Amino acid sequence: MLVSNNPVSLSWVFRPDRADQDRIAEHAGKPIHAVQRQTDDGNRVEVVLVDGVRVQAYRHEVVLG
Repeated sequence: MLVSNNPVSLSWVFRPDRADQDRIAEHAGKPIHAVQRQTDDGNRVEVVLVDGVRVQAYRHEVVLG
């Protein structure tokens, strides 16, 4: 196991991967501020990007960046 005393910064980014990508492509790669815990009926969560934009995303579209 790797152990380090140095601080590590992790960030999450939005990576859309779906058919309607044209509608949300401008937000691809943006850092994420918050993610809703509960999914909606379409199995998506609300994601708040650091610029305040809110998008509906599948959990696999929220990745380490």
